[in-house]
Amino acid sequence: MLLSGTIFLDHNYAHGQVISDGTTNTIVNSGDNKFTILNGINQGNNLFHSFSNFSVPTGKTATFDLVNTPNITSIFSRVTGGNISQIDGLINTINSNNSVSLFLLNPAGIVFGANASLNIGGAFVGTTATSIKFADGVEFSAVNSATPPLLTMSVPVGLQLGANAGGIRTQGNSPANFLYGSPQIFKAETVALIGSDIDINQTYLTNPGGRVELWALRNTEVGLNNQAGLQLTSPAVADWGNILLRQSSYIQTNGLNGAAINIRGRGLTLQDGSQISSSTGTLGKGQGINIKTTEFVDLLGASAADQYPTSGLHTSVMGNQGRAGDITVETGRLRLANGAWIESTLSSPFDFISFNFIPSNDSRTGDINIKAADVEVTGYNRFPYAFLGSDLGLYFASAITTLISGGHSNENGKVTIDAQRVSLLDGGFISADLIGFYIPGFSESPTIGKSGDIVIRASEKLEISGVGVDGSNSAVISSIQPFTLGQAGNILINTAHLTLSKGGSVANDVTGSGQAGNIEIHAQDVEVSDPVINTFNQGVSGITVGLGKDAVGQGGTINLTADNLRVFNGGQITSSSLGQGSAGSVNLKVKNIDVQGTSQNIINGSYLPSAIAASSATSLAAGSINITSNNVGVKDNAVITVSNTGNGDAGNLNITANNLFLDNNASLRSEVNGGGQGNIYLNVNDVLLLRHGSKIITNALSASTGGNININVGSMVAVPTENSDISANAILGSGGNIQITTQGIFGLKFQAQPTTNSDITASSQFGLSGDVQVNTIGVDPNSGLVELPENVTDSSQQIASGCAANTGSTFVAIGRGGTPQNPTQELRSDRTWSDTRDLSAYQENGAVTAQIPPLPRTLVQATAWHRRTDGKIELVAAPSSANTQMQLSCAALSQS
Repeated sequence: MLLSGTIFLDHNYAHGQVISDGTTNTIVNSGDNKFTILNGINQGNNLFHSFSNFSVPTGKTATFDLVNTPNITSIFSRVTGGNISQIDGLINTINSNNSVSLFLLNPAGIVFGANASLNIGGAFVGTTATSIKFADGVEFSAVNSATPPLLTMSVPVGLQLGANAGGIRTQGNSPANFLYGSPQIFKAETVALIGSDIDINQTYLTNPGGRVELWALRNTEVGLNNQAGLQLTSPAVADWGNILLRQSSYIQTNGLNGAAINIRGRGLTLQDGSQISSSTGTLGKGQGINIKTTEFVDLLGASAADQYPTSGLHTSVMGNQGRAGDITVETGRLRLANGAWIESTLSSPFDFISFNFIPSNDSRTGDINIKAADVEVTGYNRFPYAFLGSDLGLYFASAITTLISGGHSNENGKVTIDAQRVSLLDGGFISADLIGFYIPGFSESPTIGKSGDIVIRASEKLEISGVGVDGSNSAVISSIQPFTLGQAGNILINTAHLTLSKGGSVANDVTGSGQAGNIEIHAQDVEVSDPVINTFNQGVSGITVGLGKDAVGQGGTINLTADNLRVFNGGQITSSSLGQGSAGSVNLKVKNIDVQGTSQNIINGSYLPSAIAASSATSLAAGSINITSNNVGVKDNAVITVSNTGNGDAGNLNITANNLFLDNNASLRSEVNGGGQGNIYLNVNDVLLLRHGSKIITNALSASTGGNININVGSMVAVPTENSDISANAILGSGGNIQITTQGIFGLKFQAQPTTNSDITASSQFGLSGDVQVNTIGVDPNSGLVELPENVTDSSQQIASGCAANTGSTFVAIGRGGTPQNPTQELRSDRTWSDTRDLSAYQENGAVTAQIPPLPRTLVQATAWHRRTDGKIELVAAPSSANTQMQLSCAALSQS
């Protein structure tokens, strides 16, 4: 149960003392706001103390004085009186020749107040364990103090936590934004807090240069690895507890090597602007943040306007040739909300003496590794960010990100997410970015570096949907932003179902200078729909790679492999360039592709058609579109297009499919405005169908030559009156050429100029028309035929020449299981039906007379008419002569 502030103060005054219980020769001297702890029992390098109470009031110090035992390396202290230890002063060690570690065991619980601090040369372990175990089997117990303790000089190997182990609490007074507060210094090589649960409340706790371990569990044993600097090892089975940071709490390790922060429990919650951080300096190598919980990690961001806006998990590097620590999270469910971040950053510090930025060069941010069943990054900080009293009006979306801002030759770490389900909602994003700042008179040098890769493996689904309050997209994005020079990382997505909607994006963009990364997607089903304009760069959401306006560099490539791809309601898959560089290509290898419809809302003044596009508006080349598919359907004003509306070349549109269907003003299109190419190549094995005004068209504006259209198809079908066209058009230049190879064209006709019917045209308004060549593949009767003999069969060998009886017999062949091929042959055993009944019961005595049905009358032409009694006219003919029954012998059947 959590302690209230009043109870905390009452306990502090009532038990604000350090008292020996007399079992270990411990002496406690009080005076001058100090508790001096002497003697104890010394065994080798181990020193043992035992207390009935151990609480340090505000302003007092508990000092373990080793003047009589200067060569020890570990102090083991137990509290046996059943009272919670209230620590609101300083605990330290003095007069030692070694770096001394201190263990404080109190099963009832430990509370650290707002003035608590540590100054320990070795490790500090504050725990509610009942005992500590040693390698030789000796156990130093805090619950069994009646028996004189058996002590040892061997090393400790484990902490035994009972089923009723107490919790560990902190109660600080840090301000709403911890950046404005003064930290409580817990100085030790390692600060380990181990209890049934841990509650960090309004506490700014830092361990400069040292590790922090937070473990919440009970009814188990935690291993101690002294060979690795007192690292803890997880038990195989434990009753795990919860760890909570609230009210702007802040845990930080900083220094040259940014020491590790390790957290273990059932769940971890950071709320109310709380943060866990590890920072690294010049030449350092950060050890990072490692979190492992059995059920959940909830990073809940800010809950008030005056809290830190992007709280969460953070590693950083500042200085030259350093590396920020990695962030690793392994849990059942990870949730980021209200502007919470998981981030690793590199920045250049501001020197207030020279009043300028000091570049951080040749450094690297850490990797971010997440493994969970569910990962959800959702929402944004709802309070506009204020800095130095000025409301900047900035909203921060929840994010997982690596970020470089400043310096040269720097590199971002890699973001890797392994999960079953990943959701980025309402502005939440995953990113790897280079950011530059241009402040005249302060920093005019661009940020130079390389952004990291993003890898997302979601075995069931990846959902990206919605925008933040400021219109920012939910996205997976790698970018080179303004005032930067570098290379963006690649994005790799592997999932069963990928859904992008209502502004959801997968993007790799350059708005500064550099090389955009590639996007590679492997999925069973992909859906892209309902685009939104990004308020940051004015781009349209979707799956996009590109160079922004004023950018310099090279666009990336989209490679998508899937079973099914559906692009609808204005959804976009695009490669583009608006800057000084070529756009990349779009490569789709999808069994079934459906591109359909337009946006539900007006975007940039019109309804946006669903599109797969490679475009440029510059003098440099646009990318190509390459599609390999079983079935491609484009419907309801949707387009697949390559274009360059500047004066550079367009890319080519290449489709290989079994079937290609265009319906209701859908189009395959290319357009150039001064450049060349923009050719369309279609290789369709079976059917190419155009319905209701659909188009396959190349347009050449200005003096450009129209792109060529080359179609190789089984059958090409259109309805003549529906005005579905295949055309290669130009204005001043020559029209493109059209070449069609097919087994048949139905409903399309060549015309010199477009008409209202379904046409094939290659025309130029003021220039020369292109050529149209149609090669219809028919059947060559001389190809692959074998000349047969004149006598196909010898009829004399088909039916036997005689019957057992020469008269009154007939021969009927009814197939397998019937009459044998030769009347003299026996019945085969492979006949289909066999009647094995005893026929004697059905036999009749007397002669058997064969019943031969009469032959039908022969029809003859009507020769007269007469009126029937009812008045109707009836045609009649003279009756035919009587039918004569003829006997047919078996011998006659053998004649041809």
